[in-house]
Amino acid sequence: MPAPELVRRLQRGLAAGLITALALPPGARAQAPQAAASAAAVVPVPDATAADPAGDLTPPAQVAPVTVAADGLDLENADALKGLGKVALAGVAVYVMTESSGAATAGAAYRGSMAYVNSSLKVTGLDAARLQALADDAHDRVVAALKSRGVEVLPMAELQALPEYAALAALGDKAPLAIDASAGKGTVYSGRGLPLIHMDELAWLNRMVGGLFGAKVEDPFVSLGDRMASGFRKTRLDPALEALAKAAGASLAMVRIVLSPAQVKASGGAWSLSASAKVRDSLVMPAWTNRLWLLTPKGERARVSLKSALASETPPGRIVDVTSTASKVADVATTVLTFAAAFSGVGRGVSQSTKDLELRTTPDWFEAVARPQVDTALQALAQAVAP
Repeated sequence: MPAPELVRRLQRGLAAGLITALALPPGARAQAPQAAASAAAVVPVPDATAADPAGDLTPPAQVAPVTVAADGLDLENADALKGLGKVALAGVAVYVMTESSGAATAGAAYRGSMAYVNSSLKVTGLDAARLQALADDAHDRVVAALKSRGVEVLPMAELQALPEYAALAALGDKAPLAIDASAGKGTVYSGRGLPLIHMDELAWLNRMVGGLFGAKVEDPFVSLGDRMASGFRKTRLDPALEALAKAAGASLAMVRIVLSPAQVKASGGAWSLSASAKVRDSLVMPAWTNRLWLLTPKGERARVSLKSALASETPPGRIVDVTSTASKVADVATTVLTFAAAFSGVGRGVSQSTKDLELRTTPDWFEAVARPQVDTALQALAQAVAP
């Protein structure tokens, strides 16, 4: 039997089972699930089995501009960002996230049915060489933005000639660096070959929300292992960074750019009657993790970051549903069998939904959206720095 026909028959079987449950006598129907939960991947995208739904990957003729609000920056130890005589740009890390997933369960607190939803998204069509060029361009834009603020930037050749620079580079990560973090998978590129330091943002400069006893913020672009290793890395990195700042006679600047082409957000809960997973087809630069970090020769640390996420109105590609027939069959079979068992007084019905999605793009399309957005963010971050 063809797989699509099998799916249709299983769906008809589920409908028949529900009709049968509703026709049960009141006493018997009381044994059926009491609370219904729904599972849905709320993604209005075409199916990959359609007639080439994402075949046209021509970059958009126009890209809607993005802006950072006048009060859109988060300043930490702002005084250290002022009165800068000279800055040495010691690192520009560009994170490009390419895989995201989300799952949620609903209805667990009720006697009735449950819902489970699981969605994943993968970005395709990007080119590593072009992304490296994007990181190199980001470096150059940082230099230009700082100079436009009247801040002198130490030439890279002078910085790299210092023995202390080689000591810092020896402690860095190999670039490009593949990462598997809580926010998903991606790759980190280093602009112009500068040292790449992939470390929990809280290790660069700790912060809390809600006062002394408030909850700490978390960096979703590092793994649990990275987070646990941050303390050990700092014992070696801090002296190396401080030594380089003193040797250069300048404040060290380290820039971090995070680009998330698409995101999956799942929602549900034990007391919820529905579970859903939503996908946003926007290039997002998250708050806080897009930042400029500064270390003065006196050892003072400061950070300026985006206060809220910067998201493009122009999609960075086309999202397509690539869920396999096997996954669809498994979803329907799980739903049918668990509901059938529940109607017989055994277990609970589980409404299951799985979605596998792709954001299909090209280097030209992605860069058409990313380059002006990165420039806008960097120009905004530089506004917090002054000679």
